[in-house]
Amino acid sequence: MANMVGDWKLVPELTTGHDEFAKAMGMSDAEREATRNLVYTFHLSRDGEEWYMKVVTETGVVFVDIKFKMDVPFSYLSLDKTTKLTSLITLQNEHFLEKMTSEKNGVVMHWDVDTYRDGDFVITAQTKDGATEIQKLKKV
Repeated sequence: MANMVGDWKLVPELTTGHDEFAKAMGMSDAEREATRNLVYTFHLSRDGEEWYMKVVTETGVVFVDIKFKMDVPFSYLSLDKTTKLTSLITLQNEHFLEKMTSEKNGVVMHWDVDTYRDGDFVITAQTKDGATEIQKLKKV
């Protein structure tokens, strides 16, 4: 996955399916609106078997700052700092295939994320209950 190592910034005008995915995730209208134009930079690096991922919003809020290994679950808090997110990432055919779980107030949800390089972009496709949000990130 050397082709994804580096810094990538979301191009929000290329995002598709946000509202449908947000509804499938049970987001309120206010949450959907707040996340619709959320711009972030995604950093990915690797040291042997260990990966490092950092996600920082345009306003400087660090969302993810974690080291992980493929096929080993890891957890962190979402932007709201109350929802526990657990991720399990596997590598298949140059794709990061991620099984996500969120837990908040006793409610557990699961969804899938497929992240891969396509030309000049890193593509992230999140799917829950048939609703898919596709985001495109451009190299910084």
